[in-house]
Amino acid sequence: MEGETRKMMKYVFKRIILVIPTFLVITMITYAIIRLAPGDFVTMKAGLHGELTRGALGKQFLEEERKLYGLDKPIIVGYFDWLWKFIRLDLGTSREDGRPVATRIAEALPVTLLLNIITILITYMISIPLGIINSIKPGGLFDRATSLILFILYSLPHFWVALLLLMFFSSSEYLNIFPLDGIISDWVEEADFLTKLADVAWHLVLPVITLTYGSFAFLSRYARANMLEVINQQYIIAARSKGLTFNRVVFLHAFRNSLVPLVTLMASLLPALLGGSVIVEKIFSIPGLGRLAFDAIFSRDIPVIMAITSFSAILTLGGIFIADLLYGVVDPRIRLEAKL
Repeated sequence: MEGETRKMMKYVFKRIILVIPTFLVITMITYAIIRLAPGDFVTMKAGLHGELTRGALGKQFLEEERKLYGLDKPIIVGYFDWLWKFIRLDLGTSREDGRPVATRIAEALPVTLLLNIITILITYMISIPLGIINSIKPGGLFDRATSLILFILYSLPHFWVALLLLMFFSSSEYLNIFPLDGIISDWVEEADFLTKLADVAWHLVLPVITLTYGSFAFLSRYARANMLEVINQQYIIAARSKGLTFNRVVFLHAFRNSLVPLVTLMASLLPALLGGSVIVEKIFSIPGLGRLAFDAIFSRDIPVIMAITSFSAILTLGGIFIADLLYGVVDPRIRLEAKL
């Protein structure tokens, strides 16, 4: 028992050690790309005040502004300045509105969490059962019909579907059923909790549809392929020959073993929860992290971009680490010794 615990601790320690250089490489490349991109925050700001940037005084103004925001330092020096602040949990100040980056993220985070948790739950609740049903009778009418429909949906671009949904369901020229943008109506600020909850849900209908429809095809076919592979294994055939019911074999034995590849997808769940959808949040004017990142990129707001990138990197690496540990939970035959 102590040997197993020691091996587990050794494995966890090695994985954590690998996370640190990976995080540094991701953030360093991100910071370098932002700094090397044409234009910067000061140049864009100066474009709004052209009269201040002309002549010698204009050059002095630009130099002072770049020094104020640390843009006069070499890229590597600027990166380590940011990293030292990040280690101290100092995310800096947004250059767009002068507010702390932590405050802006704290405002956008609940919206993105709500939107993406609902999206992931609906996607998995529909896709996994659908994939299992299709695997029971592969090639049948239901399997072929659902596959055709799902792959048609998968081929539709998100931005195009989002615009169509807005045009047909939020425009006064057509149905005008759902709100055009935002996450909550102004008139419900003084309403009770249930009214606010219903209003938020009504605002999220179209964004959730846009985010979920494309995932059905991929996840359901993935679950179907895994189930078919497991069902054709010898131990499943042996279990059927012993007189076990088909439902017991499929849902008790085959389904659990088919979860092993699906656990790999868990690595993308955590960053997806907080990363948000840039296109969907921008089109529907949802004040989440995706829209915040979009606006920060166009305004060259380095502190905001680096904060969102860093959290996404941490969650991605953490998701991969958790997925590796869950392999042993889903299938006890998988031992950590093989990964050491």
